[in-house]
Amino acid sequence: MSHLGVLCLHGLGGTPHSVLPLTAASHGAGYQTVAPKLPGHGSAPADLIDIDWADLFAGVVDVAESLASRVEGIAVVGQSMGATLALQLATERDFVRGVAAINPVVLPSDVDATEHLQFLLERGSVMQPAGDPDLRDPGAHDSAYIELPVHALLQLGVGAGIVHDRLDRISVPLLVVSSDHDAVVDPANADELAARARGPVTRLHLPNSGHVAALDLDRELLCEQLLTWLAGLTDESGTAG
Repeated sequence: MSHLGVLCLHGLGGTPHSVLPLTAASHGAGYQTVAPKLPGHGSAPADLIDIDWADLFAGVVDVAESLASRVEGIAVVGQSMGATLALQLATERDFVRGVAAINPVVLPSDVDATEHLQFLLERGSVMQPAGDPDLRDPGAHDSAYIELPVHALLQLGVGAGIVHDRLDRISVPLLVVSSDHDAVVDPANADELAARARGPVTRLHLPNSGHVAALDLDRELLCEQLLTWLAGLTDESGTAG
């Protein structure tokens, strides 16, 4: 039985279902695994309206500290916004031994896009359609919100800005994953993370997947590579900078 815990974090508007194959794989390999529902998620989109980035991060910290108290260190696996939260955690908690960042968001928000979202809020447009989940597997299903608060989209930009300013401080081992058909997050985010992080970086490209990679066509490859990467982590792998 491994003494490493695994924390799996879903993306904006998603639920633990969106990372279920990763959770199942790590648990099946003997890791004590937790996949929390983040604040404002898994109920109704309106519950996200008043959630700030600090609220999301505080929810992650609570679960991470609880898991860390039962193991000798944790690896954090995050998809999309979950990866952003995982990377911030790695800069603030030395019990983080590694981060698997799947289609992460780490680049500052586009100024024009931010101004547009702010304009929508000023005009009273509180919600925006989320669109269908970015999945190429016709048999896959994601239980994500069908609309997202404009405020939540702006807050994701806040989190990305925090992490972008700290990329040079990330010294834990990283598994940086990019989907070749991601229609939501520019893969330049993963490139920036891999280029600027100080710790050892393992890259993985998923040739057949969209943004919700853990549920998509390359999910078996992703799970296999995640387990290989986890097996290489030890309590001495690194600490947050």
